[in-house]
Amino acid sequence: MKASSLEHKTIRPGSLNGFNYYHSDRHPSGSTGQSGSTNKAAAKPKKSLLTRRNLLIVATLLFGIWFVFLRSDGGAGKQVSKTPATNNSTAKPAPAVAAKKPDTHCVNNELDKLILISVSKRHLWACEGSKTVHSSAAITGNQLHDETLTPVGTYKIYAKQTDTVLTGTDVTGSWSRPVQYWMPFLDNVYGTYGFHDATWRPDSEFGRIDPSSDEASHGCIELPLASTKWLYEWSEVGTTVTVE
Repeated sequence: MKASSLEHKTIRPGSLNGFNYYHSDRHPSGSTGQSGSTNKAAAKPKKSLLTRRNLLIVATLLFGIWFVFLRSDGGAGKQVSKTPATNNSTAKPAPAVAAKKPDTHCVNNELDKLILISVSKRHLWACEGSKTVHSSAAITGNQLHDETLTPVGTYKIYAKQTDTVLTGTDVTGSWSRPVQYWMPFLDNVYGTYGFHDATWRPDSEFGRIDPSSDEASHGCIELPLASTKWLYEWSEVGTTVTVE
C-alpha cells in the first residue's frame, strides 16, 4: 500500500520519516526489495551536486582573486604611466622665448644727452652716454619735396614751448595745428623744423607712415603725446639732435 501511494510522487530526503531516497516518474525506484541499490542511486546525484557546488565556489573565489588583482594592477599601471609623463625625457621642450636684443643705437654716443632719429626706420632714441633711456616710433617729413622732407644732419634744440599752434603753407597745402609740446631745432629757407605731438593721429600710425607718402609730416618729427611729453621734460635747450 505504501509503495502504490508513493508511485507518482517525489519524495525529498527528510520529508518523510524512514525515507532517504528520491522517487519520481522520471526515475523509477525499482523493486522495494533492493533498498541497497536504491540508496546508491540516490547518492550519486547528491555527490554530483556537491561536486558542482564545490567547483562553483572555487571558481568564484578564483575569479574574485583575479578581479581584485586586475583592479590593483590596473590602478598601479595608471599611476606608473603618469609618473614618466611628468619627467619624460622625450617630451617636447617648451618653445624657446627669443631673448630681447639689447638696443645698440646709443652705443657709440659720448654726449651726456643725444636725440637720434632714423628716417628709414621711422624711430627716435634718446641717449645718455651709450645708454638708451627712451625709444619711440615717429613720423618724419614727406621726402617727395625738398621743402617737406626732414633734413639729415646734426642740430641742437634752441627753444621749448607748450600749448602753441603751428601754422604754415607748402606745396602739399596749408595747416594750423594746436600742439601741447614744441621743441624746434632747425630753421632754413623752407621754414622751422622741430619735435611736436600730433594728437590728431591715432597712435597706431606712428612708425608706420612711409616718408614717401602724402601722409608724412610737413618736415617736423611727430611723436605720440606720451613720448613728446617725456622728451620735453628730459631734454634741455642745447640738447644735440642727429637725423640720419
